[in-house]
Amino acid sequence: MGCFQQEPHLQSIISYKSLPLTKEWIYGFVTFFYPGGSSGLRSESLPWHVFFGLFVYILALGTAALGFLEKLTFLESGGVEKYGSEAFLVNFTAIVTVLFGAFVILSVSSQGPPQEDEYSYSAI
Repeated sequence: MGCFQQEPHLQSIISYKSLPLTKEWIYGFVTFFYPGGSSGLRSESLPWHVFFGLFVYILALGTAALGFLEKLTFLESGGVEKYGSEAFLVNFTAIVTVLFGAFVILSVSSQGPPQEDEYSYSAI
């Protein structure tokens, strides 16, 4: 069967991560993209949409980090050197992914709501 075994549905972290991702995508589509939504509903749900979006993004980062760890474990059990070039590449990619994710989270969480004035653009 090899080192990659198929897991039944909803028994891996990736399966559970996809559930809130699907709900967040549907909610965001209906609330913000669908033209029939009211602006009051959009403004009230925007902070929650951002919060749950960040939550799903953090879950995706955790899944990616666990995937890199799993790949490195399979490489080391397959005979690859512990400090070889492949192990270095996997570790470097994981560190870059985590740092990029931290940068995105800090960028999103540091922005306040947009300032509105009487001269700003608004839809007709």
